[in-house]
Amino acid sequence: MQNSNSQDPNSQDPRSQRSLLSAEDYLDQLLPSTRAALAPEQLNDVRSVIAQALPNPAPKVLDVRFGINLLFARYFVVLFLGKERRQNARDRQLSWFNRLANGAIALFLVLSMNLFVSLSIAILLYLIKSAVGIDLFDNSHLSDLLG
Repeated sequence: MQNSNSQDPNSQDPRSQRSLLSAEDYLDQLLPSTRAALAPEQLNDVRSVIAQALPNPAPKVLDVRFGINLLFARYFVVLFLGKERRQNARDRQLSWFNRLANGAIALFLVLSMNLFVSLSIAILLYLIKSAVGIDLFDNSHLSDLLG
């Protein structure tokens, strides 16, 4: 007999699918006898309370998610960009240092993305120019200038 805490490699971790669960998925976890004991009105009330408790994701302008597998650990990167739709303000005010650090990180991310896009466009244009056979300078190439 297996221990209920043991991990079955074929079963999926319910935490990894938490955002995909619906109210009906939670109700399916009830014992059949418990679910049968609920009146239809009670079941509808429980279903509506669960639906209200579940997060309602808002559409994002940018939604980037990917994982990085290393030999000793797995890391994930999530980047969202969208309008702030939360109603509650923060419980605490950030210190000046945290605000400065957040601003510096945001500036670094914007500059990094700008540099990446700019270099990608420049390299793409250079490759197109080379493929077409256009020489901007006679008897001079980028490899001659860099080397």
